[in-house]
Amino acid sequence: MNEAKKIVFHPVTVADKPLFEYYLLSSEEQNCDLNFANIFCWSDTYHSEVGEAEGFLAIRFDIDGVKSYMQPVGNGDKQLIVELLRQDAFEQRVPLRLYGLSPKWREFLEQHYPAEFAFDAPRALCDYIYRTEELSRLQGRKYQPKRNHLNHFVARYDWHAEPLSRGNIKDCLALNEQWLRGREVGEMERAEQLSLLRAFDNFEALALRGLVLYTNGRPAAFSYGTPITHKTFCTHIEKHNAEIEGAATMINRLMAQSLEEEFEFINREDDLGLEGLRFAKMSYHPTLLLDKIAALHLTSEQREMRAMWHDIFGDEIHEIDSFLVGHSDAIPLIHKEEGCVVSMLYIVPLQMWGKRVAYIYAVATKPEYRGQGIASKLITEALQRIKASGRFDIAALIPSSTESKRLYERLGFVDTQTPMEFPASDYLGTGSVPHDLAMTLKL
Repeated sequence: MNEAKKIVFHPVTVADKPLFEYYLLSSEEQNCDLNFANIFCWSDTYHSEVGEAEGFLAIRFDIDGVKSYMQPVGNGDKQLIVELLRQDAFEQRVPLRLYGLSPKWREFLEQHYPAEFAFDAPRALCDYIYRTEELSRLQGRKYQPKRNHLNHFVARYDWHAEPLSRGNIKDCLALNEQWLRGREVGEMERAEQLSLLRAFDNFEALALRGLVLYTNGRPAAFSYGTPITHKTFCTHIEKHNAEIEGAATMINRLMAQSLEEEFEFINREDDLGLEGLRFAKMSYHPTLLLDKIAALHLTSEQREMRAMWHDIFGDEIHEIDSFLVGHSDAIPLIHKEEGCVVSMLYIVPLQMWGKRVAYIYAVATKPEYRGQGIASKLITEALQRIKASGRFDIAALIPSSTESKRLYERLGFVDTQTPMEFPASDYLGTGSVPHDLAMTLKL
């Protein structure tokens, strides 16, 4: 491979909009995370940066404090851009983490870097893609409930809609303030608020397209977005007054009607795993749930650990990969003999029982090395690190056998029979609460 130039990244600014349009508008990409307005408006949260190299647009950002990269967009040599990203990640002292990969990109990485990447495609991050015509017309039996909402709305309210403009942004902000009242505002909601304010502050430069819906002269809903490509429009924000039945259905339909002649598809972004949001988005019958694949480049030791995990516990590779990709904060500890990994564990930081928990997970030793005290030494080292960090209130683990339970008791753990409840998609524990009973050690 010929030596290639280094990727030079710079913080994303409004001036980068034409650069993104050059690479994306004529592409087949539908991922909302590649949309310029999204990247720009969320850059206070993710510290997004952009660069060009070898015919590709490269995007670097922070997630959970770790430098990460979006799928490159372009038509150059894929292997060359991957090597440049690996080089940049090495200089940042982090493993290469790629987000938003298409299935074609995954196939490329699996073919050219066999077994070197762990992959995961969380359902919570899937984008909802709809045909604009279907959202605009709401035809057929499957949309009868939506038409009922609209009929109720039209019969009950004196309403009108206006294109989003500098003049009615104040009404959107007032509705947003009303929407916030009484809600528990967490980290993600605060980030969304920053994104919304940045979008409105840069309304003209971003060329936002949207509508404001009024009932009885007062704002009832608003929505806005920007194109991803010439075919796909991305809805960034849609908010409504929950007390006005049918407002959400009406603003959704009006937006689709305003876009129908220009865009074939509308991307209404993901649901973040929120049950209510998932139900609402599924009720519009998406044409496609777009997988956004994440990939982590593994070290040779991590590949050894993955293979040992699979052999000893029998977990599927995709389950192990989901853990490796999804828990960037997990700390691996290993013991080697003759240059090979023979024993391993992970320290996984969790918030549980109202405490900061250091969960010791995937403790494993190859059969031929058991009975030599290796696992005991490794857990002791883990506890020393946990205590020295000062980050935790309690250490916890789940014994997999009577033998392991006796080992943990000798190391100071108490069999509290306390259930550890993990998200179903997290691949922590056994997946069965009655079996996920913790042994704990207070720090």
